[in-house]
Amino acid sequence: MKVYLFNTENGLYEGETFVAADMLEDEEGVTTVAPPAHQTGFVPIFEICQQKWILRPVAQVRDQFMGRKGTRYEDPCPCSD
Repeated sequence: MKVYLFNTENGLYEGETFVAADMLEDEEGVTTVAPPAHQTGFVPIFEICQQKWILRPVAQVRDQFMGRKGTRYEDPCPCSD
């Protein structure tokens, strides 16, 4: 089955691949939810708690993840286990 890869630390889209359906439970950073179509200048980020993709401008993501404005990525939906 086709799946979409994301970084488990920050949700950034990492591509797509195929995984046997019975192996899906054992994989981290994988979802069957397709990222939305997006235009140049936007990056899909997977919100694990909500099980959906959001689009953010590249400049905003660069600032958050690279720390250019003194900020770091913080998951807006803290999950409780």
